[in-house]
Amino acid sequence: MPRYHSRAERAADLLQSRRSTVESVAKQTGLPVDIVRQINEPIAKRRAEQDAVDAAERSMRKSEAKIMREQYPCPLCSTGHAEPHDCDTFLPLGFIHGGERDGQMEGFWCHPYFCSCSNQRCIACNIFPSESRKEAVERFCAGDFAHEDDFIELKTGKRYHYSQYGIEQQILRYLAQWSASQVKQLGFDPKLVDTLAMQRTLDRMGDKFVDVFDTTLLCPNCGMKGEYRKAVSPITHTKTWWRVGCPYCKTRTRYSFPSQREAAEKFESAQLDTKPLILNEKSKL
Repeated sequence: MPRYHSRAERAADLLQSRRSTVESVAKQTGLPVDIVRQINEPIAKRRAEQDAVDAAERSMRKSEAKIMREQYPCPLCSTGHAEPHDCDTFLPLGFIHGGERDGQMEGFWCHPYFCSCSNQRCIACNIFPSESRKEAVERFCAGDFAHEDDFIELKTGKRYHYSQYGIEQQILRYLAQWSASQVKQLGFDPKLVDTLAMQRTLDRMGDKFVDVFDTTLLCPNCGMKGEYRKAVSPITHTKTWWRVGCPYCKTRTRYSFPSQREAAEKFESAQLDTKPLILNEKSKL
């Protein structure tokens, strides 16, 4: 909690919050309402000035966005507009094998131009680079999102383009955020999009299939999957042994066992009242 040199200083700090009122601050600090009102006058004046500036900036941004929507409308949605962007980009080509630069990343610098929709909920964007900002905006407004072009190396002017694998990776990147029908709107091959979407769905479901067909620890009473639980050892009186129980019907082994394997065997074979082997051997001795 901050330390204040006076109650007036604390009142000024509390009045910075929009939730505070003169009456509430006066009650907290013990100052008269008239004094708190005098402290609040310059604070309220500064706040009103800042609110006016913020309102003017919001109005200006709305006007600019309206002009942009009229001049460069998004072909997929009615709320966004073309928003070009560019920067110096290093594109990796792979790792160098052998020589002095063994293990280092090889690549090149380029300056591609792209364009996307200002509406973040819209998928519209240029997939491939353009050579100028004007060209990127023209392709975007025409809905030519999949117009193939090259990345141009800054030093040598050498051109590079996406391989088939690179295009598939681009599709998968979009499928991670958008539906297959939305990705098709960008101009990708519909069959390829459907194939990759199906593969991605199967990959995500793979772990679930493993759980479904896992036949270990099946409850002998209800058939659901049981679970291991830590149990107290009757020998050392510490929680180092194991018991298996069903979280659904509450069926469990009566005794604990020194290993998960022995506990699982007794549970799966419905030998719930069987003692662990080590205790049987001790009783014989």
